Amino acid sequence: MAIGVSVPGLLRNSILPTQYTCDGQDISPPVHWTGVPHGTVELALFAISFRPVNGELSFGWAVAGLSPALHGLAAGKLPAGAVVGRNSSGQDGYSICPPKGRLETYAVKLIALPHAIPAQSGFDALTLYRDAERSAKVVGFAGVKYERR
Repeated sequence: MAIGVSVPGLLRNSILPTQYTCDGQDISPPVHWTGVPHGTVELALFAISFRPVNGELSFGWAVAGLSPALHGLAAGKLPAGAVVGRNSSGQDGYSICPPKGRLETYAVKLIALPHAIPAQSGFDALTLYRDAERSAKVVGFAGVKYERR
């Protein structure tokens, strides 16, 4: 069983609209999901670049502490209890900002966890991602692309 994850409002070919990037408002896009399995205690959400930086995963967004009762997030909004991590740009929060002239592909990945992962604001996205992957109950993802001109 997999979680169904979607990012509504993508342009043709799964292109992320500019408003959700550093060339626009740089707010997180809406994300919807279905199929969270019974027994899930917490959800963690990541926007991960397919292009590694220094051999490591690169994150545009990392959020922990999401309730399994949720079915999505509105654009630019997080619910009470959500904990935001530090992205690969060194910011606590969301930012999709590939180098100019490059088409970047991201996975918006949702991980269902059988237990809570302790996280504080500004947590290291890679460390929490690895912990979540080790104990993942079910995973779902959607792909998005953005070319910065």
